[in-house]
Amino acid sequence: YIRYEILPRVKRGVQMRIGIDCDGVLRDLITCITDTVKETHPQHADKILEPTSWDWDQWLPFWTNDETEKYVFEDNYLDFFGVECPPIKSAVEDWITLRAWAIKHGHQLCLVSAQREHCIEPTEAWLQRWGFVGFDEIHFTKQKWAIDVDVLIDDSPEKLDDFNEKSVTGGRAICMKQTWNQECHTKYKSIDRLSDLITKL
Repeated sequence: YIRYEILPRVKRGVQMRIGIDCDGVLRDLITCITDTVKETHPQHADKILEPTSWDWDQWLPFWTNDETEKYVFEDNYLDFFGVECPPIKSAVEDWITLRAWAIKHGHQLCLVSAQREHCIEPTEAWLQRWGFVGFDEIHFTKQKWAIDVDVLIDDSPEKLDDFNEKSVTGGRAICMKQTWNQECHTKYKSIDRLSDLITKL
Protein backbone atom coordinates (compact mmCIF):
# COMPACT_ATOMS: atom_id res chain seq x y z
CA TYR A 1 0.00 0.00 0.00
CA ILE A 2 1.59 3.27 -1.07
CA ARG A 3 0.48 6.83 -1.40
CA TYR A 4 2.62 9.58 -2.81
CA GLU A 5 2.56 13.22 -1.90
CA ILE A 6 3.72 15.36 -4.79
CA LEU A 7 6.13 18.09 -3.83
CA PRO A 8 7.02 21.11 -5.97
CA ARG A 9 10.60 20.05 -6.45
CA VAL A 10 12.34 17.76 -8.89
CA LYS A 11 13.17 14.33 -7.48
CA ARG A 12 16.70 13.95 -8.73
CA GLY A 13 20.10 14.37 -7.19
CA VAL A 14 18.70 12.76 -4.05
CA GLN A 15 21.36 12.36 -1.39
CA MET A 16 19.60 10.09 1.10
CA ARG A 17 16.17 8.53 1.49
CA ILE A 18 15.15 8.59 5.15
CA GLY A 19 12.39 6.25 6.34
CA ILE A 20 10.45 7.40 9.40
CA ASP A 21 8.03 5.27 11.41
CA CYS A 22 4.84 6.72 12.90
CA ASP A 23 3.91 5.04 16.19
CA GLY A 24 6.59 5.50 18.82
CA VAL A 25 8.46 8.00 16.63
CA LEU A 26 5.82 10.61 15.73
CA ARG A 27 2.67 9.42 17.52
CA ASP A 28 2.66 8.77 21.27
CA LEU A 29 0.56 5.63 20.94
CA ILE A 30 1.72 3.74 24.03
CA THR A 31 1.04 6.67 26.37
CA CYS A 32 -2.35 7.17 24.75
CA ILE A 33 -3.25 3.51 25.32
CA THR A 34 -2.17 3.50 28.97
CA ASP A 35 -3.96 6.79 29.72
CA THR A 36 -7.15 5.54 28.07
CA VAL A 37 -7.08 2.23 29.93
CA LYS A 38 -6.83 4.19 33.20
CA GLU A 39 -9.95 6.15 32.20
CA THR A 40 -12.06 3.26 30.92
CA HIS A 41 -10.89 0.61 33.39
CA PRO A 42 -9.79 2.46 36.55
CA GLN A 43 -9.71 -0.85 38.44
CA HIS A 44 -6.62 -1.75 36.38
CA ALA A 45 -4.85 1.61 36.68
CA ASP A 46 -2.37 0.44 39.31
CA LYS A 47 -1.60 -2.77 37.41
CA ILE A 48 -0.26 -1.09 34.26
CA LEU A 49 3.50 -1.61 34.03
CA GLU A 50 6.16 0.44 32.29
CA PRO A 51 6.47 -1.02 28.79
CA THR A 52 9.79 -2.77 28.30
CA SER A 53 8.69 -4.57 25.14
CA TRP A 54 5.98 -4.40 22.47
CA ASP A 55 4.32 -7.50 23.96
CA TRP A 56 0.92 -6.48 25.31
CA ASP A 57 0.98 -8.88 28.25
CA GLN A 58 4.26 -7.42 29.51
CA TRP A 59 2.69 -4.06 30.39
CA LEU A 60 -1.06 -4.80 30.35
CA PRO A 61 -0.87 -8.09 32.29
CA PHE A 62 -4.55 -8.12 33.32
CA TRP A 63 -5.79 -8.90 29.78
CA THR A 64 -5.10 -11.71 27.34
CA ASN A 65 -3.48 -10.82 24.03
CA ASP A 66 -6.84 -11.20 22.28
CA GLU A 67 -8.57 -8.91 24.77
CA THR A 68 -5.95 -6.20 24.31
CA GLU A 69 -6.06 -6.52 20.52
CA LYS A 70 -9.84 -6.07 20.62
CA TYR A 71 -9.56 -3.07 22.96
CA VAL A 72 -6.93 -1.33 20.82
CA PHE A 73 -7.82 -2.28 17.25
CA GLU A 74 -11.60 -2.70 17.43
CA ASP A 75 -13.29 -0.99 20.37
CA ASN A 76 -11.14 2.15 20.62
CA TYR A 77 -9.06 2.32 17.45
CA LEU A 78 -10.23 5.84 16.52
CA ASP A 79 -9.04 7.11 19.92
CA PHE A 80 -5.60 5.63 19.31
CA PHE A 81 -5.10 6.13 15.57
CA GLY A 82 -7.36 9.13 14.94
CA VAL A 83 -6.66 12.83 15.32
CA GLU A 84 -7.07 12.97 19.10
CA CYS A 85 -4.09 10.72 19.86
CA PRO A 86 -1.27 12.98 21.09
CA PRO A 87 1.98 13.26 19.16
CA ILE A 88 5.41 12.93 20.67
CA LYS A 89 6.01 16.54 21.65
CA SER A 90 9.63 16.73 20.50
CA ALA A 91 8.65 15.34 17.08
CA VAL A 92 6.20 18.20 16.53
CA GLU A 93 8.87 20.68 17.64
CA ASP A 94 11.48 19.15 15.31
CA TRP A 95 9.45 18.41 12.17
CA ILE A 96 9.73 21.78 10.41
CA THR A 97 13.48 21.93 11.14
CA LEU A 98 14.03 18.38 9.92
CA ARG A 99 12.07 18.94 6.75
CA ALA A 100 13.92 22.19 5.96
CA TRP A 101 17.25 20.40 6.53
CA ALA A 102 16.20 17.56 4.22
CA ILE A 103 15.15 19.91 1.42
CA LYS A 104 18.33 21.98 1.74
CA HIS A 105 20.55 18.91 1.47
CA GLY A 106 18.57 16.98 -1.13
CA HIS A 107 17.32 14.26 1.21
CA GLN A 108 13.88 12.66 0.95
CA LEU A 109 11.65 11.92 3.93
CA CYS A 110 9.45 8.84 3.60
CA LEU A 111 6.85 7.67 6.08
CA VAL A 112 7.23 3.91 6.54
CA SER A 113 4.55 2.66 8.90
CA ALA A 114 2.94 -0.71 9.62
CA GLN A 115 -0.75 0.17 9.97
CA ARG A 116 -3.69 -2.19 9.78
CA GLU A 117 -5.99 -1.48 6.85
CA HIS A 118 -8.74 0.22 8.88
CA CYS A 119 -6.16 2.39 10.68
CA ILE A 120 -4.66 3.90 7.51
CA GLU A 121 -7.23 6.66 6.90
CA PRO A 122 -7.28 7.72 10.57
CA THR A 123 -3.48 7.81 10.51
CA GLU A 124 -3.42 10.00 7.40
CA ALA A 125 -5.84 12.40 9.09
CA TRP A 126 -3.67 12.30 12.23
CA LEU A 127 -0.54 13.24 10.27
CA GLN A 128 -2.33 16.25 8.78
CA ARG A 129 -3.81 17.28 12.13
CA TRP A 130 -0.43 17.42 13.85
CA GLY A 131 1.52 18.99 10.98
CA PHE A 132 3.53 15.99 9.79
CA VAL A 133 3.14 17.00 6.17
CA GLY A 134 5.53 17.12 3.23
CA PHE A 135 6.65 13.51 3.09
CA ASP A 136 8.10 12.65 -0.30
CA GLU A 137 6.47 9.23 -0.07
CA ILE A 138 4.10 7.45 2.29
CA HIS A 139 4.30 3.66 2.66
CA PHE A 140 2.02 1.53 4.83
CA THR A 141 3.58 -1.91 5.15
CA LYS A 142 4.83 -4.38 7.74
CA GLN A 143 7.71 -5.30 5.43
CA LYS A 144 9.68 -2.13 6.02
CA TRP A 145 12.90 -3.81 4.87
CA ALA A 146 11.41 -3.99 1.35
CA ILE A 147 11.11 -0.19 1.04
CA ASP A 148 13.80 1.72 -0.86
CA VAL A 149 15.21 3.84 1.97
CA ASP A 150 18.81 4.28 3.10
CA VAL A 151 17.97 4.52 6.80
CA LEU A 152 14.92 3.61 8.86
CA ILE A 153 14.06 5.39 12.10
CA ASP A 154 11.90 3.04 14.16
CA ASP A 155 11.12 2.09 17.76
CA SER A 156 10.25 -1.59 17.22
CA PRO A 157 13.13 -4.01 17.94
CA GLU A 158 11.60 -6.50 15.51
CA LYS A 159 11.34 -3.95 12.68
CA LEU A 160 14.84 -2.62 13.37
CA ASP A 161 16.32 -6.14 13.31
CA ASP A 162 14.44 -7.06 10.11
CA PHE A 163 15.57 -3.89 8.37
CA ASN A 164 19.15 -4.36 9.51
CA GLU A 165 19.22 -7.94 8.20
CA LYS A 166 17.09 -7.73 5.04
CA SER A 167 16.98 -4.13 3.79
CA VAL A 168 16.81 -4.14 -0.02
CA THR A 169 19.16 -1.16 -0.06
CA GLY A 170 21.55 -2.47 2.59
CA GLY A 171 20.22 0.39 4.69
CA ARG A 172 20.98 1.31 8.29
CA ALA A 173 18.52 0.88 11.16
CA ILE A 174 18.31 3.81 13.58
CA CYS A 175 16.62 3.35 16.93
CA MET A 176 14.28 5.97 18.38
CA LYS A 177 14.96 5.40 22.08
CA GLN A 178 11.99 4.21 24.12
CA THR A 179 11.61 2.17 27.30
CA TRP A 180 10.49 -0.85 25.26
CA ASN A 181 13.58 -1.05 23.02
CA GLN A 182 16.47 -0.69 25.43
CA GLU A 183 18.27 -3.67 23.91
CA CYS A 184 18.56 -1.62 20.69
CA HIS A 185 20.05 1.53 22.26
CA THR A 186 23.59 0.24 21.87
CA LYS A 187 22.94 -2.32 19.13
CA TYR A 188 22.09 0.41 16.59
CA LYS A 189 22.78 4.08 16.17
CA SER A 190 20.18 5.65 18.44
CA ILE A 191 18.48 9.02 18.76
CA ASP A 192 16.45 10.71 21.51
CA ARG A 193 14.51 12.96 19.14
CA LEU A 194 14.11 13.57 15.40
CA SER A 195 16.41 16.60 15.28
CA ASP A 196 19.30 14.33 16.35
CA LEU A 197 19.26 13.03 12.76
CA ILE A 198 20.68 16.34 11.57
CA THR A 199 23.96 15.73 13.40
CA LYS A 200 24.02 11.91 13.39
CA LEU A 201 23.39 11.11 9.72
